[in-house]
Amino acid sequence: MNSDYRVLLLTSVPGSEAQTAAIAKRHFADPTVIFWEMGNASTKPDVLAQIEATDYNLIISYVNGIILKPHHLRRATYGAINIHPSPPEHGGCWGCWCQPVVNRQTRTHHGTTVHEVDEQIDHGPIYLAERWEVPARYTIQDVFERSVGDCLRVLEVVCERIAGANVGTKCFTPIDEQWHPTNRHTPIEEMGKWFARLAPDHAARQERIFLNHPRAIIAPPYFDDLPA
Repeated sequence: MNSDYRVLLLTSVPGSEAQTAAIAKRHFADPTVIFWEMGNASTKPDVLAQIEATDYNLIISYVNGIILKPHHLRRATYGAINIHPSPPEHGGCWGCWCQPVVNRQTRTHHGTTVHEVDEQIDHGPIYLAERWEVPARYTIQDVFERSVGDCLRVLEVVCERIAGANVGTKCFTPIDEQWHPTNRHTPIEEMGKWFARLAPDHAARQERIFLNHPRAIIAPPYFDDLPA
């Protein structure tokens, strides 16, 4: 177990705190895990205060919605690394899980990207990239569940690699992968067009996966077609 690193692990996956903490504790002494419910403006100030109050020198971000500012990154003297729940062909979060289901002319694969965090969203050097073909029968929920599971597996790899070295995220070498310049954080209006092209009986019309449906909003009660 590496005690040189003071690890701050951030996540926005509901119910993931225990699993992510268990992984981090296998490799680091006394990591701090902070969860933020994606888009919940009422809790964000408290979460940011928790981050400010944490004594850390390394940040690990696992499907996390908090946008880190330059002063956060400066404190992470051993680096800040993000596990992004999509391949480099889709930066940002909106639409990432639904695209290979409802917009297959753009991509029919999904994957995971590990990259250094810089001052722009999903922009830093890429260290690892995985891809898998999404079967035509898959639902958005299927893609989401596999994606979260894949990211959890990659989190174990990232923690093990960093803990086994004394150079933080510099234990990784950038690979020859680039972020897609335009297929990124998808506006609601564009996602609505994807869904509008679906057959009337397509299962995705009934799904409500957070951040991945035109009627899914990033604050409670999440779905604007449901009563508050």
